[in-house]
This record gives sequence, structure tokens and C-alpha cells, in this order.
Amino acid sequence: MPESVVAQHNNSSLNVDANNNGITASEELKLKTFKHVTHVIFDLDGLLIDSEQRFAAAIAILLKRFGINEYSRELQEKVLGMEVARGIEEIIRTTGIPITVKEFMVMEREIYMEEMLRVELMPGAMRLVTHLKKHGIPMAIATGSTMESYGIKTKRHQDLFKPGLYFNHIVLLVMMKSRFPDKPNPSKIIVFEDSSIGVDGAIAAGMQCVMVPDHRFECKQKKATQILRTLEHFKPELYGLPPFDN
Repeated sequence: MPESVVAQHNNSSLNVDANNNGITASEELKLKTFKHVTHVIFDLDGLLIDSEQRFAAAIAILLKRFGINEYSRELQEKVLGMEVARGIEEIIRTTGIPITVKEFMVMEREIYMEEMLRVELMPGAMRLVTHLKKHGIPMAIATGSTMESYGIKTKRHQDLFKPGLYFNHIVLLVMMKSRFPDKPNPSKIIVFEDSSIGVDGAIAAGMQCVMVPDHRFECKQKKATQILRTLEHFKPELYGLPPFDN
């Protein structure tokens, strides 16, 4: 099989209609070469589960306790994709609330515990993961969550997140290709991300990255290999992976 596929795609804003399979179309389509891959890394929050919006709601409640009536969209977008402690540091710095990161985590945990137990899978997540597992494609999750937070957020969906069921590794705080036993070349890995920070990291590491942006914010990402409305629109065969059965 050829080592790459030439496909039409665009990396700009999400003006997507029902007839283009979710591929962005606000600018003139351009030819893009997708390299074949053998391994897959998924982000967690906002990509596999809808935890980002629930997390934002919990922070808004916490900020109101300090007299701040709005958790601005600008700040939400700024911390999207950051490691948890770093994101909290930025929230504290921007809002000026008089607490430490540790105190913030304790207060915020009390609020979001209930919210996170209602977390839902993102569209297309289960279909894609089960498809890749069926065909023996090694997969890992890379997340900025702590182990405790990861457990809370995934508790409801153990049919997907039970250790060892689908994912070879859960990598906390850092994304590492070395977590795959066969240590694949970065060019053989495709990463799925919802944040620009995550996309930039994956591309800088020499991996291809499919972005499924958070619909709450304008997508300004230009480096992503491909930008899709949802995981439902991903075509595995473009990257040398087995196509869906239907």
C-alpha cells in the first residue's frame, strides 16, 4: 500500500455542512497529504468525554463565591488544554482570587464531583475506539488530569475506560510515544485533540494531529493535520487504517 494518501481538506474555521463529512470548508479546499499511521493517542477532556463544559460550570460556581460573576469565555479558552495545576494558576492570576492552587483544587472538587459523574461520551468516540481495537491498533490516552480526577471523570463509562480493555496506556500529565512498547516513530502516530495547545504539542513532536475543536470557541488553529466537527466524521482509511464497515 502507498505510504500516504492525498486528500482534500482545510484547517481553518468550522463552517461545516452535512455534505462534506465534517471537513472544514470556509476557505478554498487544498490538497493535503496524510501519512499512514500505526498507533493512536487520544486526549480525554473535550475529545472523548464532555468534561470540559462541566469543569467550566464548576469553576464558574467557585468564582461566584469570591464575588466574580463571570468565568469569561476568553479565560476558558486560554486554559483549555493546559495541565490542571497550570490552568488553575492562570485562573487565580487572572481573577485575583486570594487562594492557593491546592485550596482551589479542594473547593473545586467539592463542586464538580457530582457534575463529573454525569459526564457523557462525545459523538463518535465509542465507535472509533471499538473499531480501532477490533483491528488491533495500539491506543493510549494522554491527559493533563490527576489520577484521582481521571478516575472520577471516567467512572460512569467503564465500558470504554476500564483499564486494559481498549487502551494500552493512560499517560497522565505528559504525552509520550515511549509508552507504546514498540516505541513507534512519531510519524507513525496520530493524535486526536480538542485544544490548540494539544495540537501544537503533537505537531511539534512530529506526529499528525486531528483536531475536533470545542464548539464554544472560534477555531484559529492552523497547524492541525485535519479539523473535524466530531469524531463521527473521521475516515480511518485516509491514514492507512482499516475503514469502517459502514
